[in-house]
Amino acid sequence: WLCEDALVMSWLLNSIEPALSPYMMMDSAKDVREAIAQYSQGNNYAQAYESSKQARETKQGELSLATYYSTITHLWQQLDAYHTHRASIPAELVTYQKDTEKERVYDFLAGLNSEYDQIRVQVLGKESFPTLREAYNLVQREETQRGSMLHSST
Repeated sequence: WLCEDALVMSWLLNSIEPALSPYMMMDSAKDVREAIAQYSQGNNYAQAYESSKQARETKQGELSLATYYSTITHLWQQLDAYHTHRASIPAELVTYQKDTEKERVYDFLAGLNSEYDQIRVQVLGKESFPTLREAYNLVQREETQRGSMLHSST
């Protein structure tokens, strides 16, 4: 049992939010789980607001494309944890997920630097609206092509 508990504790340690790391000083994985559950039952409105605000305000700026995408998707994952709406009808869930994904594509594209204006227009002009991952891949492909053109011209 001690080996299995130590394994679960290491999983928790490697995946836990830094704000929750003080809980890792407990004796067992069960104690950690119970303490975090008690912590998460509190009012998370301020945390949800902060994550939502950060996601809306995140812009690429000096960040690389990959870092920008990683940062904003991490914020959206945090926001997902605060959502209380759980659709019971499969069609409603699919519609909700598609609408959320579309909003995130808009936010991702809006946060890109102006040098991506042309690819932004291409993504929004696609016949079928792309998923967030597809939009990122299109922008990333454009960035790679630009990089190879700049290197070949020098």
